[in-house]
Order: sequence, then structure tokens, then C-alpha cells
Amino acid sequence: MSSYAAVNIASYLGNPSKGFTLVTEATAPRDPDYIDGAIDLSVHGVPILDRELWDYVDQLWAYICNMVEELRTQDEAYTYFPDQPIKLTFKRIGGGQILVSLNWPTEGRQAAVEEDLFLEQLKESGRGFFEQMKDLVPSNADAYDEALARLTPAGPEGTRSSSSG
Repeated sequence: MSSYAAVNIASYLGNPSKGFTLVTEATAPRDPDYIDGAIDLSVHGVPILDRELWDYVDQLWAYICNMVEELRTQDEAYTYFPDQPIKLTFKRIGGGQILVSLNWPTEGRQAAVEEDLFLEQLKESGRGFFEQMKDLVPSNADAYDEALARLTPAGPEGTRSSSSG
């Protein structure tokens, strides 16, 4: 395995005033309905998401799962952060590439990456995040299982879900 990765993803619980802890080393959050945290996501060294953009991290991951599901039938998917006017977009740009972009009132970030690699990394990181969160917050396990189900199609590629967030 190479020391350089085109896509790097890490998930954290916490916030700037309390500090951030990798989800794999975290303890159960105090309020299972409002879980502060952040996702570090870099594409070819370009930081798309970072801890400066903390929010309700389990909800943000669920929204990203919705985006992965939407990309099965569309060329573009986007979401806004749970509690901020920050827009995250995944857009196919041809040649097997996907443009990952983030826009908010003060700046924007973007980078292109091989779609299959990007989606596989998202799925792997999302699965790891939600499996850990089910251990930390068992009361949310059903919602986390629903998010996990959106990462991988249950049936043929053409099957569409009736719910979308």
C-alpha cells in the first residue's frame, strides 16, 4: 500500500472548545440527539472538509450516505450541513472522475478524483464510523443501520428507494 492516498477520511467527535477525538477513540457523547464532531476529507491533498467545519457529525455522515445513494441514479448529488449554510457536492465530470466541492459564504474548495476510488473510500469510512457509533450510542443504532443501508444497494443497481432524507 502506498504512503500517499488520493482520498483521506477521518471522523471525530467533539468541538473546538472541548477538543476533537477520533471516533475510534471516543467515549459516548452526552446527548445522543446532537453529536458534535467533524470529518476530515482530503482529495489529492486538498482539504475539502476539516475540523473547522464541525457540526452534528452523525447527521452529516447520514446526509453523505444519501448522496452516495443518489449518485446511483444521478450525475450530481449535494447536501447542506445539518446546522450551517455549507453545501457539499459530488458531481460526475466525465472520464471516470468526480468533482468534490464545498461551498459556504466565505470560501469554496474543490478537487477531482477517480469516482470508484472516492466512493469506495466514502463507503469504507462511513461503515467504520457508523459501526463505532452503534457501540457508543446504542439508542441510535436503528438510524445508523438505515444510513449504512444507503451506502450499498440492496438489490439490482436500478432499484430505487422511496425515501431520500
